[in-house]
Amino acid sequence: MSRRQHPSLLLLAAVIALAGGLGLGPAPVAAATFSDIADSPFRADIEWLAGEGITTGCGDGKFCPDDPVTRGQMATFLVRMFGYTAEPATDPFHDDDGSVHERNINRLYVSGVTTGCAQGLFCPKHDVTRGQMATFLTRALGLRYGAGNDWFADDDGTSHEANLDRLYFAGITRGCGSARVCPTRVVTRGQMAALLHRASSPAPIAAAGFSERVSYATPITVEFVGPARFRGVTFSSDGASASLAKRFGTIARVTAAVDRSKMVSGVRYAHVSAGPLQGAWVKVTETIASALGRAPRPPACRYDDVLTSRRAYDQYAITLLDTIYKLPSTYAPGDLVDTGTLALNSGYRVRKIVASNLKAMATDARAAGATIRLVSAYRSYAQQKTTFDYWVSVSGYQQALLTSARAGHSEHQLGTTVDVTSLNGSAPWDYADWATTTAGAWMTANAWRYGFVMTYPKGRTDVTCYAYEPWHYRYVGKPIASAVRTSGMSLREAIWAAYGP
Repeated sequence: MSRRQHPSLLLLAAVIALAGGLGLGPAPVAAATFSDIADSPFRADIEWLAGEGITTGCGDGKFCPDDPVTRGQMATFLVRMFGYTAEPATDPFHDDDGSVHERNINRLYVSGVTTGCAQGLFCPKHDVTRGQMATFLTRALGLRYGAGNDWFADDDGTSHEANLDRLYFAGITRGCGSARVCPTRVVTRGQMAALLHRASSPAPIAAAGFSERVSYATPITVEFVGPARFRGVTFSSDGASASLAKRFGTIARVTAAVDRSKMVSGVRYAHVSAGPLQGAWVKVTETIASALGRAPRPPACRYDDVLTSRRAYDQYAITLLDTIYKLPSTYAPGDLVDTGTLALNSGYRVRKIVASNLKAMATDARAAGATIRLVSAYRSYAQQKTTFDYWVSVSGYQQALLTSARAGHSEHQLGTTVDVTSLNGSAPWDYADWATTTAGAWMTANAWRYGFVMTYPKGRTDVTCYAYEPWHYRYVGKPIASAVRTSGMSLREAIWAAYGP
């Protein structure tokens, strides 16, 4: 490429085991009974709340369980429950003056549980959403575990997703339906009572509570809808308990054999007896026709300098590089070879791991009348800095960010990425669309067969964060290149779906 840089991918299965009891809070404490909670499903939780002195109701002997919880009311609930007493030296918010909750709002601010709804604002009369509630409780409880397990399908991209996952892990919420948590839905006072009751004794997932065991005379086939992260479980040898586990699905859609299934807390899990996830228990549909999974989207495009987690030289295919994640300046593979020995023009270097497939691709392209030549390959951290600075001088900083990678963020630093053009042709970025040339079209159709992926495909800038570059190809190996092609994802989406950050 002449500019940009990005991610890649491979395989792996990160399993996070969770053990503990499924308890959702201690037995309710006998307390005052409000006149309007007799038929409420949250009656025991409300009475516990009153018994603990966290609520006195909404007036006239009532609790108003179906009314929405406002941010001001929630501040008071949390201050009473967690005993916050410290107060700020100056008033942090100017929209709660005169509110009965002002003092508790200020205490909540000092505790670090809230920063308000905007600069200098708390929005005390606004209703609390389920997503906001998750963040408030997570901060109050200091919950650290469970984020990234992707328990819900309807909270992708929300600022509260990680905290909703943490709350699920702690046994405080189970969502609002199948794989859903309804993050923008308003929380009622009754629901808040239940959440606070459970939060008084958070417990990781656990006791299985099987309602049935089903075995099959012969394995049935399940289609795994990938790429995705699948929610799974691990069962004890005697089947008496179960813990949740995070398993990664494969990049492409696959099928596998299932030989038995079990119910855990109303959710059916099937045991995979063959295929990529052999031995795993994964959540399945009621008919066991397909496994449930989805591909989490990568973070929105932004410019940051986070050191990528997979930066060992043997992780070249799964190293995440984009506008956010980067390599250290010291990253410099030691097995570089000159491309003049690979049926290509010399003067450029690639890693030895790429050599045989790059040579085969160049040879076959020539045989097909689509001869290619290189215009770039390995670039060191320092060289990339020079390259980026050049494009800044040519087109300005903002345009350079779109068409070139800052030092450390470039895939060229991996030593597995090449920029190509037509033999005797111009630089590929000088064409209206190099992919429409003979050589460009051949590369688009065939590069994956040799383990190369076009990192920045047309029309995908919203997820790749860089402009279209039909000449920029990164080597990830044949199996991965084929899987990415089958998935229809860009490389950044695929690596994020399979491995995350």
